[in-house]
Amino acid sequence: MDNINKLTAVAQIKWICISRNTAIMIGPLLTVAMVWIFKVLYSINSGGDLSPILVSLILSLGISLNLCMDGFLMVGTAIAEEKEKHTLRVLMTSSVTGIQYFIGSILFPFVLMNIINLVVLEICDISISQVPVATFLLVSAAASLISCVMGMIVGLCAKNQMNANLISSPLMIVFMMIPMFGNLSEKLHHISGFLFTGVLTEMASGFAEGMSYTLKPLDIAVLIGELIISILVFLVLYRRNGYEKD
Repeated sequence: MDNINKLTAVAQIKWICISRNTAIMIGPLLTVAMVWIFKVLYSINSGGDLSPILVSLILSLGISLNLCMDGFLMVGTAIAEEKEKHTLRVLMTSSVTGIQYFIGSILFPFVLMNIINLVVLEICDISISQVPVATFLLVSAAASLISCVMGMIVGLCAKNQMNANLISSPLMIVFMMIPMFGNLSEKLHHISGFLFTGVLTEMASGFAEGMSYTLKPLDIAVLIGELIISILVFLVLYRRNGYEKD
C-alpha cells in the first residue's frame, strides 16, 4: 500500500507539473486541432468526400504528432524542468524508488496519448466496426510506452527545458516525418516499417482504406525491440547521472 501511495504521489506531482505548463499542454491540443483543421480543409477542396488516401494522410499526421511531439515533449520537458529547478535529485534521494518515479512520470502522458489516438480515429470518421479494437489499443499502448521512455531519455540528457526541445527535434524528424511521407517513397515506406511510429501509422492507414489489418511478426519484433532498447538506454543514463540509490 505504501508503494502505491508513493507512486500515486509522483503521478499527481507530474500531473500538476504538466497540466500547469502551457508549453507542454499545447502539444495535445495542437495535435487534435491540426487533424480537425486538415480534415475540414481537405473536405472543402474535395467537395465534402475525403478519399482514402487523404484520410490515411490525416491519420498518419495525427498519430505521428501525438506519439512524437506529445510523448517526447510532455515527458522530456517535465523531467528537464525538474532538473532545471533542482528538484529531481531531491526527489530521487527521498524514499521514492526508481521504478515508482518511472511509472509515475509516464502514467498521465501514456493515458493521454492513447486517448488522443482514439480521438484522431473519431475525427477522421473511422468506423469502430472496421477497427480491431483490441489490436489497435495494444499497438497504441506499446507505441505510446516507447515514446514515453524516449521522452524520459530526452529529459535525462537535457540541461533545461529549451535544451529538451532541441534534443527532441532530430528524434521527431526521424520518427514523425518518415512514417508521414512513407506512402510517397518506397524506400521511406520500407524504413518506416522498422519504426514504432510506422507500425501504428501503417495500421491506421489500413483502417482508412477499409482494409483488415493483421499484426505481423515484424511489427511485434519492432515494438518489442525498440521498447527494450529504449528502456536499456534509459537505465544506463539513469545510473550514469547518479539517480540510482545504493
